[in-house]
Amino acid sequence: MSAGAAVGGEALRRAMGHFATGVGIVTAADGAGRPFGTTANAITSVSLDPPLVLACLRRESATLAAIRASGRFAVNVLGADQRELSARFARRATPQTWDGVGHRLPDGVPVLDGALATVECRTHELADGGDHVIAIGRVVALAHPDGHADPLLFYRGGYADLVPRAAESERAPAPAPETAHPEIALPSALGTLRMLPLAGQGDVGASVAVLVGEPRGTAGALLYVHRGCLLGDALGSTVCRGRERLHAVLRRMEAGDRPGVIVYHRDGALGFGACCLSGGDAAEAPLTASERAALDDAVGRLALRDPVLLGERTLELVA
Repeated sequence: MSAGAAVGGEALRRAMGHFATGVGIVTAADGAGRPFGTTANAITSVSLDPPLVLACLRRESATLAAIRASGRFAVNVLGADQRELSARFARRATPQTWDGVGHRLPDGVPVLDGALATVECRTHELADGGDHVIAIGRVVALAHPDGHADPLLFYRGGYADLVPRAAESERAPAPAPETAHPEIALPSALGTLRMLPLAGQGDVGASVAVLVGEPRGTAGALLYVHRGCLLGDALGSTVCRGRERLHAVLRRMEAGDRPGVIVYHRDGALGFGACCLSGGDAAEAPLTASERAALDDAVGRLALRDPVLLGERTLELVA
C-alpha cells in the first residue's frame, strides 16, 4: 500500500484484528437508575497517576447516553466462560437484556457478578473519537481474583483461547495452523457459500452460520434464522414456503449495502418434515431454546454489534 492511498474502515478492521484483546462489558445507569451495558474490546488503561482507563463507545450507544447522564461507568472484564454474556450485550438492548444477569449497584453503577475483574469509574473526560466517543474514567474502585483465571480473548474477528506455554522439553511438534473458528466453503445451487460451524445445542442435526458479505465485527448486520427441513433438503424441495423465504432473504442480503448472516438450524424437536409437511407454517413458530442458543453463538463468534433480525417470527427479539 502506498503512503498516499486511502485506508478504508474494513481494511483497518482486518489489520487491527491481529491485535489480540480481552473482552469487557461497559456498564452504566441512567438518571432513573436503569442499567445499560455494551460489549467492547477497545478498552485500555491510560494513566497510573492519576488512575485512568478508557473505553470507546459508538456515538449512538445507549450505554454512552447513560454515562453522559450519570457521570459514572464500570468496566467488567470477562472470563473465558462468559461468551454467552458477551453475545447478549453485543446485541441491541431489549427489556429482557438484563433478565437473569446478576449485578450490584455500588455508587449507582451496575457491576456484574462473576466478572474476571471490575473497574468502577467516575467520568474524567469524553473525547471525540470519530464514529466513537472515548470515555475516559478516573478509577474509584477495583476488584479482581488473586489467582489465575482464563480471560475471554478476541482475535481476528472471533473468540480465542489462552494456551499456556509448555516448557521446552514438554512441547509437542506444532500442529498445522488453523483458525479458531474455521470457515467452510461449499458449492451450492446459489453459488459458493461460506459457512461457520456452530456449537451443537441439544437434539440438533445441523447448525451453521452462512456468511453473506463480510459480517465479522460489523454493526447492523442482517440476521435470519432458517429452520432446516430434513425432508425438503433431501428431496430438494423448491415449493416449500420456508425455502422461498430463504431465497428472498438471500437476495435481500446480496442486494443491500450491509452484510448478512443466515443461521441455518435443524432442530430435532421440530420433526422430520416440520416445514414441508405443514405447508411452511412451522417457520412461523416461536424460536426454540436451541435456536436461540445457536443465534447467540453466531452473534458471539462473529462479534456482531446491533444485528437486525429478519423474519416475522424473530420480530420479538428486535429492539
